[in-house]
Amino acid sequence: MAKIRICFVGIDLTSSAQKASAYARLTDELEISLDLLQSDSDMLKAVEEDKPALVAIDAPLGLPYGACCLEESCGCQPLSKLRECELELAKRGIPCFFTTKRSIIKKMVYRAIGLKEKLETQGYEVIEIYPYASKVCLWGRPIPSKLKPEGLHFLRRKLSELLPRLSFKERELNHDECDAILAAYTAWLFYHGQAEALGNPVEGQIVIPIVF
Repeated sequence: MAKIRICFVGIDLTSSAQKASAYARLTDELEISLDLLQSDSDMLKAVEEDKPALVAIDAPLGLPYGACCLEESCGCQPLSKLRECELELAKRGIPCFFTTKRSIIKKMVYRAIGLKEKLETQGYEVIEIYPYASKVCLWGRPIPSKLKPEGLHFLRRKLSELLPRLSFKERELNHDECDAILAAYTAWLFYHGQAEALGNPVEGQIVIPIVF
């Protein structure tokens, strides 16, 4: 009998289809492949072809409980200023972009929530991840900035240690592709009981690796 193929998808989502999103697929044997995809329909099609056990998206996938949107012109008010998962990260000393009405990534949040809903309608389980939190849990501090050459080199090296089959022969990975790979790897950890979900499911949880 043929072995059932299990894979995990990580998406480093952009705010709009004008800039491609990095899409990583990771097999249960830790083999990786990458794509750059523009539209939501491109990503939905790719997921349908891959049929992953989990899809991990690097973006907030829920709003603070009590809020219907992130518009300052709307009268909706969250019961708490921050989502529980973001508060938990703060308690652990891990800074993040807070999901509030003053968020600078509103477009990305709306796109991510819409993509999650479409994927769940198709029957896929979707989790939220935050690459910086995954890096801190996996590698400790300090984590150099991925926007600087030394930080990107650090990230490539650490990923190659986690994923020995990862190759840089064809071209060097940029930081978006590295984050998509890290998202897929965090999904792999969660599937195997080596990651935990922080926060309230009603407003979205963040999955981070367990520090053993």
